[in-house]
Amino acid sequence: MKRRMTVTIPVRHPAAVLACVLLALSGLMRLAYYLPQSMDGFTLWVRLVLPVAASAVFVAGMTAAGGRYARPCVLTALALGVAFFLLKATTFTPLHRGLCTLLYLTVLALFSATMLGWLPTKKLLYPLFGLPLIYHLLVEDPGKYFLADPPVPVWDWLPELSVLCIMAGLLSLSVSLKTERL
Repeated sequence: MKRRMTVTIPVRHPAAVLACVLLALSGLMRLAYYLPQSMDGFTLWVRLVLPVAASAVFVAGMTAAGGRYARPCVLTALALGVAFFLLKATTFTPLHRGLCTLLYLTVLALFSATMLGWLPTKKLLYPLFGLPLIYHLLVEDPGKYFLADPPVPVWDWLPELSVLCIMAGLLSLSVSLKTERL
């Protein structure tokens, strides 16, 4: 495919810095919550290894050598993150799993195509990351966490807060991307 634009990640852009902070927080929350737990190998990979590795690769790529490795590390982190979300979705109902699988593969395809300059805009990324974030905050999470009766201990919110940080971090990264037409 012919490139129509070039995309750069200005790693010092405030939104890119925020993305790093959010992804680092996501990894730290997962470590704090899941590391003390006893899990089988598959569960360990799904709940801890893949998401923490994705966060670490993302932050390392954005900060190492002034962001020289940002693009390949961000794409690698995205692939690890999509693998995490796909495996996590195996516990959902069939309809929810199907919709989420479609969303995750769309995220991988659109974000990668944008980063590689194959899509002529980054604006598709805003609803791609923003709408699921809003859905979680306004529809899915209030009854499970914020307004749950009986109340859910804040400690038990960490896995979901970690996911929210990932979504918010990717939205923030999308805002920071600099695009130039070729």
